[in-house]
Amino acid sequence: MGRAMAREPRILLFDEPLSNLDASLRVQMRNEIARLHNRLGSTMIYVTHDQVEAMTLADKIVVLNRGHVEQVGSPHELYQRPATKFVAGFIGSPTMNFMPAELISGTADGCRVKAAGIGDVSLPQAGDAYSQGTSLTLGVRPEHLRLEAPQGDNCFDIVNVEYLGNEVYVYLEPKAGSTLLIHRSEAPSQWQEGQQVSLVPDTEHVHLFDESGAALTLGNARSAA
Repeated sequence: MGRAMAREPRILLFDEPLSNLDASLRVQMRNEIARLHNRLGSTMIYVTHDQVEAMTLADKIVVLNRGHVEQVGSPHELYQRPATKFVAGFIGSPTMNFMPAELISGTADGCRVKAAGIGDVSLPQAGDAYSQGTSLTLGVRPEHLRLEAPQGDNCFDIVNVEYLGNEVYVYLEPKAGSTLLIHRSEAPSQWQEGQQVSLVPDTEHVHLFDESGAALTLGNARSAA
């Protein structure tokens, strides 16, 4: 890196330069590379499979899937508004929760879906392009799930609680026994293994994907706001 930068090139290409470093040294070197980028002003193209490196170093991220560009945007855009299910699952740690859903009704302003394990949810995504009964995937990040006392069929078992110092990961299994979901919250946490809870998603931060993996866009009411 030093030899390359000594020539003061206009473009620098990094191909996973930190892959062989331990965790603490990677953090230190990410900071050093960011400082060098600011000081040199050179364009840096940084290839990595580590999403943390991409999110912390990049001004613009290009997400590739089997050689095809899935989405181009800032770290904030990719995290908040992923264009596809692949991007939604790739960006973020822990990964986004995915649940099968079915369209109940949809208009240009929003839609109503039935999500597995949770039940009926009203969402701001436009559903007028899809027919009733269309299979969708509901996606919600761990920090956008709220845990409450169990209510009716919306009942999940807490199967594990991970304490990470400043935050807690709660792993939840639906009664049907499908894929585990993850809730993230700040420590300390009242939740314990063996408890039963209901899940309430923050509808402002819920994502919907069709069978091709494309994200449904926000309805007219939200787009105009």
